[in-house]
This record gives sequence, C-alpha cells and structure tokens, in this order.
Amino acid sequence: IRDVERSRGLGDVYKRQVVYSERLWAPLSWWLIGAAVALSLIVAIGAWTSLATGGIVAVIVVVVVVAAFIKAGSVRIVVTEEGFGVGRSWIEWHWVDRVRGMDAQTMNSVMRSSHQVGSFLVTRPWIRSGLVLRLADPADPHQAWIVSTRRPGKLAAIVGEYIVVPGSPSSSENLSGNSMEDNHG
Repeated sequence: IRDVERSRGLGDVYKRQVVYSERLWAPLSWWLIGAAVALSLIVAIGAWTSLATGGIVAVIVVVVVVAAFIKAGSVRIVVTEEGFGVGRSWIEWHWVDRVRGMDAQTMNSVMRSSHQVGSFLVTRPWIRSGLVLRLADPADPHQAWIVSTRRPGKLAAIVGEYIVVPGSPSSSENLSGNSMEDNHG
C-alpha cells in the first residue's frame, strides 16, 4: 500500500484528472438507526441520572455518533490515469494485476471466505457490493484490495482500462501517456 500522504501528498492526487470518484457515505437509513441508538442511550441514562448529567451524555453521544458516520463515510475512491486511491492509500496501475466487480452476493461470499485474509479492506456495512483489485507487487503485504462501491460494474470497467498485463499486445500502448489521454480525453 502506498500511503499517498507520505509519497506525494493527498492533494496532488486530487489535482490530477480524476476519471472516477465516489464517496462511501452512509445512507439516510443508517443515520436514522444511529439516531435511534443515540436517543435510546440518552433516555436510558437520563432516566437514572439528573437532568444535567443526561444533557451532557446526550451531547457526547450525538457528537460521537455523528463523528463516526462522517469519518466512515468520508472515504473517497479515486481513479486517475496514474492509479487507484481509496482514502489515504494509493496504488499505481503497474502494480495492479486484475480487477473484479462484485455484486452483493459475491461480495458476501468473498468477505466470508479465506480470500479476504491478508487483503487490504476498505468496506462499509451499508454498501453490499464491491471491487477486488488483485496486486502484482511482491513487496506489498497485501495480495489484494477489497473495496466497497455502489457501482462495481462501472468501476471495474474503468479500472480494467488501465491495467497493463505484461506481454500483452497493448502493454506498450498502455505504458505511454498518450493512449490513456486519448481514451479519457
């Protein structure tokens, strides 16, 4: 995993031409569940303590729940002509071997199997579909990245355009910057 902040700076990635971008925000239903949990904690604690203590706990619980959803949902998937990023992690295309978009059933099977052991995971329980990037970097401690996405087919198709398979007829074309610019304008 290449930590973007250490290698080039996170801002540099987002200044490049972004081909695809997606945030992993929680849907409204999850916010409502979080609010219900917070409310039940507030009522339970408020019923057994003073009004002041209940108010303090209410503020703390609401701040924690909101902060957790904002933090978890602020993760951004980014595809540029140079590579793939998720959150602060970044990988260049020459280190990506294969890609596969996964519907909800396939994602569930992968996450419950041994295939995810040793993989870099950026998954969210409110997004059931995902993407697997198989890596070709022998020095990377992760054999694959498994990432939640709401549009696995579209993201896999875009990523697939950038993967360079060594020895393929198009690998010399894909290594030149011009062919990628021609494909994505």
